[in-house]
Amino acid sequence: MANLKRILVEIHRRSLWQAFVAYVIVSIVVFEVSVAIADRRDLPEWFTLFSIVLLVIGLPVVLLTAALQEGIPQMGRSDPTLRVDENNPESPHQARPEGFRRIFTWRNAILGGVAAFTLWALVAAGWLALAGELVDGMSASPESAVEGEP
Repeated sequence: MANLKRILVEIHRRSLWQAFVAYVIVSIVVFEVSVAIADRRDLPEWFTLFSIVLLVIGLPVVLLTAALQEGIPQMGRSDPTLRVDENNPESPHQARPEGFRRIFTWRNAILGGVAAFTLWALVAAGWLALAGELVDGMSASPESAVEGEP
């Protein structure tokens, strides 16, 4: 029971539940936008599944980022009055994060989300461009030439 309590306190301290709720809300909005685009442009159903897959892949990334960065960044969390002592190499403010903390940052998580949505949009645009050519090519296919013969 003590282990469960310790785990729940750690989840609360690192704001994992807040990151989860925020991710779910943003995911719903992104999903609705992708569905609206897919419906308006008559894209196949697998575009909807593709957006779901991208959102599911992003969830553990956001939760891992929240765990490693110890919570969601808040407004005013950093102190602008802090000065970095360039002459002191032992300054704690100059230390760069190491390992996964260097990779799983909020900046990288947000850029990854933007990249995933951009990937979805590029695939959709490519589909629309190529599908239009394929449909036009099929209508001018040998079947139409056969129908024109006496």
